[in-house]
Amino acid sequence: MPEPINTVSLADALVHSNHRFRKECMLIVMAAVEEVTRHMRVINNLKGKETESTIVPQAKFRPYHSEKIVSGTGGITARTLETFPLEILEEFDPENLYITVFGTPVDAEKIDLDIVRRILTEEMNNASRGLCDLIFKGVRNATGTGALDGFDGFDTIIAKEIAAGNIGIDAGNFTNLGEVSSLNIGDVWKRMYRKMAETLRGGATKKLVLICSFTEYDMYKNWYAEKFGAGNFAGTPEQTYLDGTANKVQIVPLPGMDGTNHCFITVEENMKVGFDLLSKSTKFNVRVPDNPHMVQMYAKVYMGVDFANISKDFLMVGARTVKDDSVYMDASATSVDFGDTTLGQTKTAKVTFFGYNLTAATTLSLEGTNASEVSLSTNNISDEDANAADGKEITITFAPTTTAGERQAALRVSNATDNVSMLIPITGNGAGAHALGGVA
Repeated sequence: MPEPINTVSLADALVHSNHRFRKECMLIVMAAVEEVTRHMRVINNLKGKETESTIVPQAKFRPYHSEKIVSGTGGITARTLETFPLEILEEFDPENLYITVFGTPVDAEKIDLDIVRRILTEEMNNASRGLCDLIFKGVRNATGTGALDGFDGFDTIIAKEIAAGNIGIDAGNFTNLGEVSSLNIGDVWKRMYRKMAETLRGGATKKLVLICSFTEYDMYKNWYAEKFGAGNFAGTPEQTYLDGTANKVQIVPLPGMDGTNHCFITVEENMKVGFDLLSKSTKFNVRVPDNPHMVQMYAKVYMGVDFANISKDFLMVGARTVKDDSVYMDASATSVDFGDTTLGQTKTAKVTFFGYNLTAATTLSLEGTNASEVSLSTNNISDEDANAADGKEITITFAPTTTAGERQAALRVSNATDNVSMLIPITGNGAGAHALGGVA
């Protein structure tokens, strides 16, 4: 009788290793948002609030007067960065997790610290992936249970400050960009730059960042290529800067910015993100709950974001609606291989095509040496069918005839109106009955 799978041993290994790997697992949270936070000022070991004050000078030189005339009223503005507790409470079956990661069942010989580390890492990675969205689109809801309820993200902070009148046209730190697309985005961004306060633009050495979505950055590359020629956008450092700003404004697309209502220009140090990951206030525990087949992981960290200063001297916000005018087609398969198929019989395969902003029908055709042994369920996909959420599924049929051997063909997808084209290789092997284990 085979020895039973030892899930309890794996659970015990996880429980006993939680202190050993606490630091490594908690740092996964930082690693998950590193692409975002490397453009921000990170405040470590912050649990609770930190208030930062900025001097607002108002003094000006003016003609001499013997009487007392105050030339300005300086002051201090303060903003408070607060971190909020975020938690994970996850129960999982070690057996299922192990098979997912390693593809084989658990046995006692395979239970070691490397396995423990990898399983815990997968759990923390999965939980941490949504933090980029939280940094920008979070809306604080203390009683909520959703992934965006932890704290106010930058886009939410901007919206609240607009509502409060602290960000606006009169304040000199806001402009309405309207609808942006690859046809106008470069000109629109340059208009936002020119409306910025001179103090924000600063001298020749001052470096600014334009925080936007990856969709907007792709649009900007298309705009640049259309204006200056595709060969001029080769990914050099200079071309990651906004045209017309003398390389002062770097375009920085960040995860989490898609779906936001605002882009903005600032200095990196003005964006603050606070963490508390490793102090006594944070927690990381692994234990066996009531169900002995399960393992429970609990993690608690503190996190929050804010601007250090939202005045026109430090921030320029653009409200915009992003119109993704990208035109292309995607497919559920990059190639089709029918493998061995008995001569005189058929095999079929399904491929779904997804269109994006197509305006005309797409033509499907077969080419190659053995194209005559392949057929399609349709040779035409309308733009409506392709643009539908579920795309358009077609059937490809392979029917090798009388000669054994390898077959090669290709499915060409073309749409001249929308400049869409792709080639999907089709392979297979015509086999006699004896090649498949039968009688010739």
